[in-house]
Amino acid sequence: MTGTATVTSGETSGSTSPPGRPARLPLPLRRPRAVLTAWLFLVVLAGIVAGGTLNVLKTGGFDDPSSDSAAATRLLRDKFPAAQPNLFVLVRDKGGDADSTAATRAGRSLLEKLSRERAVHIVASYYRTPDPALRSADGAVGLTAVTVAGDQDAADRKTKDLYTSLAGERSDVEVRFGGITQINNDLNDRTEQDLKLAESVAIPLTLLLLVLVFRGVVAALLPLAVGVSAIVGAMAVLWCLAQLTSVSVFSTNLITALGLGLAVDYSLLIVARYRQERATDGDDMAALLRTLRTAGRTVVFSAAIVASVLLTLLVFPLYFLRSFAFAGVATVAITVLGALGPLPAMLLLLGKRVDKWRVLPTRAAQVVPERRLWGRIAGGSMRRPALWGLLATIGLVVLALPLGHAQFGIPDERALPKNTESRQVAEALRTGFAGSAGGDTISAVAPAWDRDPSATALATYARTLSRVPGVDRVDSPVGRFVHGRAQAVTPGADSAAVALRNDRSVRLDLHTRVVPYSPQGSQLAERVRAVPVPGHREVYIAGLAAQLVDTTDALADGLPWALGLTALITLVLLLLATGSVLLPVKAVLLNALGLAAVVGAMVWIFNDGHLSGLLGFTPSPLAITMPVLLVCVAYALSMDYEIFLLSRIKERHIAGDPAELSVRAGLGESGPLISAAAGLLAVSFFAIALSGVSLAKFFGLGTGIAILLDAVLIRGVLVPVFFRLAGPRAWWAPDSVKRLTRKIEMASGH
Repeated sequence: MTGTATVTSGETSGSTSPPGRPARLPLPLRRPRAVLTAWLFLVVLAGIVAGGTLNVLKTGGFDDPSSDSAAATRLLRDKFPAAQPNLFVLVRDKGGDADSTAATRAGRSLLEKLSRERAVHIVASYYRTPDPALRSADGAVGLTAVTVAGDQDAADRKTKDLYTSLAGERSDVEVRFGGITQINNDLNDRTEQDLKLAESVAIPLTLLLLVLVFRGVVAALLPLAVGVSAIVGAMAVLWCLAQLTSVSVFSTNLITALGLGLAVDYSLLIVARYRQERATDGDDMAALLRTLRTAGRTVVFSAAIVASVLLTLLVFPLYFLRSFAFAGVATVAITVLGALGPLPAMLLLLGKRVDKWRVLPTRAAQVVPERRLWGRIAGGSMRRPALWGLLATIGLVVLALPLGHAQFGIPDERALPKNTESRQVAEALRTGFAGSAGGDTISAVAPAWDRDPSATALATYARTLSRVPGVDRVDSPVGRFVHGRAQAVTPGADSAAVALRNDRSVRLDLHTRVVPYSPQGSQLAERVRAVPVPGHREVYIAGLAAQLVDTTDALADGLPWALGLTALITLVLLLLATGSVLLPVKAVLLNALGLAAVVGAMVWIFNDGHLSGLLGFTPSPLAITMPVLLVCVAYALSMDYEIFLLSRIKERHIAGDPAELSVRAGLGESGPLISAAAGLLAVSFFAIALSGVSLAKFFGLGTGIAILLDAVLIRGVLVPVFFRLAGPRAWWAPDSVKRLTRKIEMASGH
């Protein structure tokens, strides 16, 4: 039988080669069962390792470790371990009186337990010193500010232990946790829940759609097997990397969507080509060889572009972005190995059984590609290229317009759902306390400030800082200053008891109610840094607002390199894949236009707040890292479809079809694959948008929209318009480039 005639005892001998076949077959076709056994063993091993991945990942990574604010934070950790409280505990009396017997007993018990904990420093507490600034305006809540020592990972773990033992409701009081360490823990817990939700939605829905696309159950299970393998393998890779460097927990979202999406893309391309080739002569082995030479070559070029573009994220010093490079490249590598190894092996062993359990009948008649839906769409676009090109371009430009008023920040508690405890505590601190007890603190740290008897220089500096707009008061070793005037400090007040001098190191705390991760916070940090330091002493500025400024600068420094490398990679790899000079340039320009439209739409939604009620998020400045990540991932995936389409058009062009027919036939053949693959990939990313964390929602929704926009508008309209306007010049290249691309094609057996 044709389905098994080429396999003897489950393996092909490779000792004899029919005409037209290579002397030595590829390993998946030579030893299919061995390949599948090895693959299954590796997946099981990876699954064991991947089980602990989420426990070793981190929620930070939004700062530049070489920046001024990062240096200040390290200095504070070494010299002033009680500075910069990262945990706030609220004791709320249900009767509305923070001085009630029950609230006082709970507050003092809290202090007693915290004081016994190692690496925990009580900075201020209403139940140790009844400072009115530490009691809420309605009188119901007493505040305790705590610094949990250690790096972010250690502080978050310690806070989680404290929360388990101390937080919760009592008979008459309620103890609630907030601050950056609790926010990190809530982000981590919510991300883990949302990842399970995304997988529980994406995998069954993807399987259902695959059954409809492949018109059968067995064929639909093949890409799902490749995708699950890629997800498990990439998670294991992240676990290994987390033993060596910091890796963001948010990168797991990319693994789920990209693993399923690329597995569908590559498997759909290979299975569809295999079915087409097998229909010509019924020989499974010959069909698979031709499939690997054509579709397999396309998959390799596509994977190379996707992985190379994702690698450009490594130019940024923020480990949040670098983590997505690690996760993306690992997922792409494992997916392409699965598509070119186990998948052909499964197809060879299944033979005709790949079409078993059909749920839809086979199409009765084959329509020539140029007369299929996508072929007709291309024909319509090419008949009136100026009209359709102008309309599509205007539409994309309109979508991009909101970019002009975009605001950027760093994720804070607003990234969490409104019912999350740490977010509610942060909002209570900001709005429910008089003065700046619940606000942010910017610290000016001098590692070596010589003592002077009159302390004139230090007092002058502190007084000048207190005059900066947005600063409520400045606490310094020489006193407290409010708007340029010295102010008496309540005897025994916690805020004054904190040591602000350690040997030669000096710290000045600037208290403010300005939201740190906001444009106003950035402006405040820049104004503080602009204050001249007496004697030109070395001073570092720490705080969340300073971190936002430094992060913005780090991204601005790395962005030209990332964009330049991305364009260069695209130009070189597409030049080698197509043998054309103009086609890579066209790809870069059209993708840039499409991505500008997508980011503009995200500004309209997440910045301006449109659809916030429907999607369930709080409008806020865009997390400054997210547009960079969205552009990189969406650009990489758009190149995936670019390769799919151009490879088909080039085949028809080489076969001698006229220019317009080659485009219509190429889009007619690849259009159904691209639209199906894009739809399935978009499902994976839209599943991420179900997350309660606005960062994940932004990434999933934006990438899903970018995929559909690229597959429909750019591939279906603007690419045919370009070919129509460029004519034969679309394939122009110097003779040296043509010779090089021919050598590559011959080497790959294409």
